[in-house]
Amino acid sequence: MVTSRAKTPTLEELVERAESLVPLLRERAAETEALRRVPDETIAAFQETGLLRLFQPARYGGYEMDYGRPQIALGAVLGKGCGSSAWVQSVIACHAWLVGMYPQAVQDAVWGDAPDALVGSAFSASTGRGRTVDGGYEIAGEWQFSSGCHACQWVILGVTMDGRPPGPQDQVWCLLPPGDWEIVDTWQAPGLKGTGSNDIRVKGAFVPAAFALERNQLDGRPTPGSTTNPWYIYRLPIAGFFPYNVSMPALGIARGALEAYIAQSAGRPDRANSVPRQLRIAESSVQIDAAEALVLSDCAEIERLGRAGAEFPPALRARLSRNTSYMVRLCTEAVARLASTVGAHGMSDVNPVHRALRDLYAIGNHIANQWDLHALPYARAALGQPPY
Repeated sequence: MVTSRAKTPTLEELVERAESLVPLLRERAAETEALRRVPDETIAAFQETGLLRLFQPARYGGYEMDYGRPQIALGAVLGKGCGSSAWVQSVIACHAWLVGMYPQAVQDAVWGDAPDALVGSAFSASTGRGRTVDGGYEIAGEWQFSSGCHACQWVILGVTMDGRPPGPQDQVWCLLPPGDWEIVDTWQAPGLKGTGSNDIRVKGAFVPAAFALERNQLDGRPTPGSTTNPWYIYRLPIAGFFPYNVSMPALGIARGALEAYIAQSAGRPDRANSVPRQLRIAESSVQIDAAEALVLSDCAEIERLGRAGAEFPPALRARLSRNTSYMVRLCTEAVARLASTVGAHGMSDVNPVHRALRDLYAIGNHIANQWDLHALPYARAALGQPPY
């Protein structure tokens, strides 16, 4: 089952494949929103082009790529076609990274006979709870916001066990196989409409201890999977790093909105020659470029420290979260500037500028991207205080 790293496509090749999908994603954007999930044909295209194998261990045909740069590069492209599709690609692809942290026997159960198997997640419990039993855990209830779950066979649930505080740090991340969970159709949202971020219901399941990871131990120390997957991504801390998977589609969404606004303006001489519109185009474009440059500026350090086997100090993780959340804020501001002048004819739900703004507001509301939450740890670190 081991695949040679020499066969791994370069990031540039994957970006070219992503670019080739943009026209199709753009064509399907309205359908995706109407379905409230990404069409099966789009999921199949992501699989055929390898865009869901970025962080899958190489022994199962994955690419074990560096962390950070791939999410930025692909998010900046796929989001131009369809924000919901870009979101689902990024979220599902990152789950292979998480599964790579589980023991090898667990990875074999997921991919040994089905290397194309996809994994979803739901870390926000509504009624879901668990309790410790001999050999593992018993869990039941419902969990929210499982993006792309319709395409997945397995799911990771963030479970609070009886007797533990409800915070995310104290969750146990339980990996459930097909048949132990079901989808509850609940996703009705104005932004990221097509992500199918529905609820997951578990009527009662036993989770063996090997299929459960303590969230508070995913802090940069070796993981059960890093003994057989030595590439540095399988020991990355969650704090500071997970947001890359739920923020980078903002770049492509903003670029797509800018392209649409320019095309709509260029088609009407009165608008093309409007100095206020020209200024909006210039300011929004530089804001999007600055947002991308900001998050790219961290990639070299992530790669250097990771490849050297070095630690990722709390101050660095705080800076990463500061930058990813501010990137989302910049992209949102850039598109809001454009959306306010599309005119009455541009107010339709299917107008790509307005769709982009709705999607960006949804991305900004994700807890990993809320500027107010992620600015403060950086400031505390700058003042010599513990950031977390």
